[in-house]
Amino acid sequence: MNENMHGAALIDRVIERVRNQGWPTSDAPDTSEPVPLAPEVLDRLRLPGGRALPPSLRRWLEFDSSWLADVGWYEDEREPVFGDRGLGATAEWTYGCGGVMVGMFADFEKLLPAVCLPLVGGSDSRRLLYLGTPDSTGEYPVLVTDIDDLPYVAVMYPGFDVYLADLADVLDLDFDTYTSLADHPEYGPRMREHAENTELGADGLEFQDLDWLD
Repeated sequence: MNENMHGAALIDRVIERVRNQGWPTSDAPDTSEPVPLAPEVLDRLRLPGGRALPPSLRRWLEFDSSWLADVGWYEDEREPVFGDRGLGATAEWTYGCGGVMVGMFADFEKLLPAVCLPLVGGSDSRRLLYLGTPDSTGEYPVLVTDIDDLPYVAVMYPGFDVYLADLADVLDLDFDTYTSLADHPEYGPRMREHAENTELGADGLEFQDLDWLD
């Protein structure tokens, strides 16, 4: 494993990139005036259920806590308290509407019952951090949801670290499909951990696939 391509070390590369060159996409956070989280606040901050922060998230919050407040993780950027929305409520929040297709994501909660935190990216699709089971590096998967055909959920990134690095163009990643990183030489092992932990499999699941899980 190349340590510079994972966790806090990868986030350091993201921070250096955005400080020097800014973000390459309008979807990215506005970090022109970052708001670092105070060390004493960061030390006591926990995920829902009292779990420790993943290394990438801790390092990012040392740099800036304002963006994640803007995308709906918490209200107070100085004293964060993470939200507790499940997949269904997070989908409704990120798509900005109800409707039959979006409402069907609630049915995935029998498979994915943990808290979800929204992220930016996509048109018919959305990204979210799923706080289920961490991988061997302590990172939680970033899932993609899509409503282009039927509601679909898959593991897209092995963690907040790789998601943010892709958003910043720190990494040169090819996405022929949402799950292309499953075959990546560096990230494939972590992707496979999350595919197993979430039971979404290597290719993700569509709504009708849930019938096979009953």
